[in-house]
Order: sequence, then structure tokens, then C-alpha cells
Amino acid sequence: MAVAVIARFPDLTPETYGEVIASLELDVNPPAGAIFHMAADGQGGVVSADIWQTEQTFRAYLDSRLRPALRMRGIHRDPVVEIMPLANVYAAEMWTVERMGAVSLPAHMAGAAL
Repeated sequence: MAVAVIARFPDLTPETYGEVIASLELDVNPPAGAIFHMAADGQGGVVSADIWQTEQTFRAYLDSRLRPALRMRGIHRDPVVEIMPLANVYAAEMWTVERMGAVSLPAHMAGAAL
């Protein structure tokens, strides 16, 4: 069953988030089970919202890729994670993602937008 994952990274700045995401090379090596990811600069750190095929695929990604990438950049506290069954996904105008200025990292690091 698909799950929604909300993760709060209290020690993560937007700049370090960008470095972590770029190092994961998600555009060329997407993690198994990943469906959707977005992140925002929340109060006291970065907050992400993801959709994963299963809780197990998310946990495997956290253990094998995300946690080591965070540790490499000095982030030693794990994110506060909430995992729940996915109830609905709605995007009225998916094509507006590019127009609102969202970018795909690490493509953004190379100067390319979506």
C-alpha cells in the first residue's frame, strides 16, 4: 500500500538540503519505490512530504542512502518521520510546477530547470 511520509529535519538548512539532494543523484539513480518528493523551508529546519510505494521502500532508502548522505554533511540527528497510508493525491495543474519556480535537483545545480 502506498504511504505518505512527512519528515522534519530540525538541523537541516536549505543550503545543506540542496547539497544532500544533489549528492543523492536522484534524477539519474532514483530510489526503488519513490513516487513523489517535495520539500520546504519550515520553522527550524527543512520539512519534506513524500509518497512511497510502501513503508519498507522508504525505510530502505532512509537506511541505505539518505541517512549516510546526511551524516556526510554533519547532520547526525535523524529526521522526525511520520508515515501514514496514502488517502489521496490531487494536482489540478501539474504543468505549473515549472512555472512556479520549482526545480529538480541536482539538475538545478547545473543550471537547468524542470
